[in-house]
Amino acid sequence: MERIQQLVHEHRRLLAAAFAALAVLSALTALRPSHDLEPLLVARHDLPSGHVVTAADLRTASVPGAARPRHALGRDEAVGRRVAGPMRAGEAMTDARVVRPGSLAGYGDGAVLTTVRVDPVDVAAIGTGDRVDVVAVDPGGESPAEIVARGVEIVTVPDADDADSAALGVVTTEEGALALAEAGLSARLSVITTS
Repeated sequence: MERIQQLVHEHRRLLAAAFAALAVLSALTALRPSHDLEPLLVARHDLPSGHVVTAADLRTASVPGAARPRHALGRDEAVGRRVAGPMRAGEAMTDARVVRPGSLAGYGDGAVLTTVRVDPVDVAAIGTGDRVDVVAVDPGGESPAEIVARGVEIVTVPDADDADSAALGVVTTEEGALALAEAGLSARLSVITTS
């Protein structure tokens, strides 16, 4: 044991240099890009619920093959589709993050998807498929509350961590969408569930 201690003591600088070189080599190996990277389509910036995806909303990232979602979309599959809920920049475009093509086909001619911005508290117990009445409430209390849309179906809901506002995607007619947009300019919108 004394012999080993003596050798280590005599060659301590050489051993320190060798260990430092191994540490540098290990760090460089860890930082070297992997050769099994695959392209993944992600959101270039934050996208609101109901937004129609354009080519400018997308970018391609390189990720390890094991980290790539199985249901990732290609550019042609993503462009023109509506976001099914708010997306953060860098989030992967998958089939679950966008409304499927023709998803409004079952609603008949003239059906449109519109976004209704409400207080997050209003949507705590609401989910996709629920039918709601959208109510316009005068913030100053000078006018009575008014139902702007009756029995509209919710097709997109906000992320739970959106603390500032909530955007619901609802199916309505073009006329109904315009009425909701107009009411949203001067009133606070709220939703009530219907049976």
